[in-house]
Amino acid sequence: MCVGPYARSSVSDVVASAGTRSVFDHVIGQDSAIETLRALADSPAHAYLFVGPPGCGKDTAARAFAALRLQGSEDANGRTADLVMRGIHVDVHEVEREGASLLIDTVRDEIVAKAGQSAVEADRRIIIAFEFHLLSDIARPVLLKTLEEPDGRTEIILVADEVSAEMTTIASRCVRVGFVPVSDDLIVTALEAEGVPNDRATELAFVAAGDLERARVLAADTELSNRIAFFRDVSQRLDGRLSTAVGLVAEISAAIEAALEPYKVRHQSEIDDLDERARQLGERGGGRSKVVERHKRELRRFRTDELRSGLRVLSLVYREAMADLGTEAPPHEVIALSEAVHAIRMVNDNLRRNANERLQLENLLMNLPSLRRN
Repeated sequence: MCVGPYARSSVSDVVASAGTRSVFDHVIGQDSAIETLRALADSPAHAYLFVGPPGCGKDTAARAFAALRLQGSEDANGRTADLVMRGIHVDVHEVEREGASLLIDTVRDEIVAKAGQSAVEADRRIIIAFEFHLLSDIARPVLLKTLEEPDGRTEIILVADEVSAEMTTIASRCVRVGFVPVSDDLIVTALEAEGVPNDRATELAFVAAGDLERARVLAADTELSNRIAFFRDVSQRLDGRLSTAVGLVAEISAAIEAALEPYKVRHQSEIDDLDERARQLGERGGGRSKVVERHKRELRRFRTDELRSGLRVLSLVYREAMADLGTEAPPHEVIALSEAVHAIRMVNDNLRRNANERLQLENLLMNLPSLRRN
């Protein structure tokens, strides 16, 4: 679950109604960041750095700001805004990593080279680079030159979970916009306003870990409660044997694949809407190929998110077990449970960097202490 300071928003701010007025309406719990972006629209820079935890809405905010810069207004119903928010505007180029990091070839081809191109429809071109905190070390100098010598025709938005010490020089060339975690209470309020019962909304908020859009998708997942129960039960089935760990990892993989179905349904609905829109407007393609590629990347991220959610549940089980030990518990038992929580956290972090999922999980389940009841 997200912790830390939360931005305050009213219910009307949280719930995006059918009559969305502003491109920022879907950016939840980020009043301060949105105020900053509105001010920047009138005094723009050549490079921006959006920083905040996963699922806080900074990706959506990047698109919203790009729409504002190209369209000159926040009107979400305008053609430009519609295309930008769907990720298919010709003058907004989105960059995402393919492997474990944002590689130097990607930076050269997708940021540096694109920055020198002219806009097609608008008076400027905007590049959005997602997961910028995973920029490879050797790619930094290549990008730095582009940031230090802007041509005035391109604006770059770098989106990162955090800013490491190695990124300080690049960060100093950008206008930084900070985003805070979205509170569980805010997510619950939004879901309840959309008809989700409180107990279900609370469950979704925990699993979504600060990501309202993910919570909305999971609301259609009828197996969510069973999946949480499955991860809670894993600690009871451990016995230190490789065969047991391998079997559990196979079950986890199957559960995660099943969890992707609501996302696939949502993606198909988006494709159907896009095809229908293209048919009505007489467009060729309508940006379909870009949307399909985005869906593939999203499914990879969703899979990792689901697995990390399961590991958070498993970590909670060990924390609960540690709390139940009491003050008279043998030190070695406390240490074992504490080390288990740390090991789960390490695997959770590694999965964000495309570590070998199967080997990571098998090794983890081989070494976690069993909480099997006598």
